[in-house]
Amino acid sequence: MSAQTIENVIAESQEAAPICRSSDLLPGWGEAAWLEGRQIALFRTEAGRFYAASHHCPSLGAKVMARGILGDATIEGQRVDTIACPLHKEVYRLDTGICLNADTEALAVYEVTERDGWIWMEQGA
Repeated sequence: MSAQTIENVIAESQEAAPICRSSDLLPGWGEAAWLEGRQIALFRTEAGRFYAASHHCPSLGAKVMARGILGDATIEGQRVDTIACPLHKEVYRLDTGICLNADTEALAVYEVTERDGWIWMEQGA
């Protein structure tokens, strides 16, 4: 490994943490993960987009969001990916965390990227 590559890996690891291999996430499903002392929910849509959010339901605090129902909605002419809480079916945008069908707190969402077959999430997010 060249010195430049090593420096890049060190810099990336300080800004983001690898969560899992992208192939570990099945299209249309979520998985729970533990990162920096908290539970997060990771999602891969049928279209192959990746998202991360809090595993805690914003309304009840139950750790269930990874088992939510992935879907989508059209907002102002744009298609957005969504997750519905499996407990009470409140629907949240996966890009912003805003609830679309109830007046409730937003779902915490986190920036993720796919690099070299791995899902990375910002550290400290």
